[in-house]
Amino acid sequence: MNKRIAFLFPGQGSQYAGMFEPVKHCQFAKDYIAQFENQLHYRFDNLTEDELQQTQITQPALYTMSAIYTSLLKEEGITPHFVAGHSLGEFSALYAAGFFSFADGLSIVTLRGKLMQEIANQSTGKMAAIIGLPRNTIVEICAECSQYGIISAVNFNSPTQTVISGQSEALQKACELAKTSKAKLVVPLAVSAAFHSQLMAPLREPFEKGLQSLTLHDTNIPIIQNLDAQPHQQKQVIVENLISQLHQPVLWQDSIDTLISLGVNYFVEAGPKKVLTGLMKLLPFQMVISEEWIKTKGTTNGHRAAN
Repeated sequence: MNKRIAFLFPGQGSQYAGMFEPVKHCQFAKDYIAQFENQLHYRFDNLTEDELQQTQITQPALYTMSAIYTSLLKEEGITPHFVAGHSLGEFSALYAAGFFSFADGLSIVTLRGKLMQEIANQSTGKMAAIIGLPRNTIVEICAECSQYGIISAVNFNSPTQTVISGQSEALQKACELAKTSKAKLVVPLAVSAAFHSQLMAPLREPFEKGLQSLTLHDTNIPIIQNLDAQPHQQKQVIVENLISQLHQPVLWQDSIDTLISLGVNYFVEAGPKKVLTGLMKLLPFQMVISEEWIKTKGTTNGHRAAN
């Protein structure tokens, strides 16, 4: 069977202090980190867990790590036929697909993180993961609880995991109703705002202006975008979907279904941890967790190590 490879790029939640350790000896990794440090004015290898919980730091830090993993994989001759990224990870996927340069991608995710942090400082938005209920049931629960404030299902991660997002009172009521509806687990998420809900809609205009300042291209390979779970390569379509992604659901389960329908049989998670491949653990496909692969193989080749 021929390999049909998709690179998957994680979003917020995959970061951790010390995540640079497995790749710190690679010269081009140092080049990426230097650009991060020049723009953010933080020492990458000294980022603490508390700092990495701040959205304006988390987003460019994870984008930088995924760019490093992408380069390491490609240097080993592992190249994707498709890419997809979960929320923030969509920007890493776009870098891998040639949509923008690393520097332009770093610029826009830094802006995205700052804008989201501003919303977080002004609102009481929260998020929670619901495990063990069908997505339709969770959508109905959110509709019922909308009388208490903004609330919606925003991340359709797998057949058994959906994330809801909204204002605190509405989210609390929805969590209570999910429990009485026999959800296996309801987990409040340690995030600073109600991402992908309508509370993010005010970010459209400043974010669009940021995108318009970049040099953008049609992609070299298709990206399955969060907004519609369909493959795209045209610059203008991708831009419009990125803007709407701010306040619309992440159709991740649908995106994986699309990749499978396109013949993908080999999934590579290009970033820290194994959040995305973990969501797919019951699927009969080969999966590579880049961080584990890098630790055992990826930093041992002398031609990539820094002198």
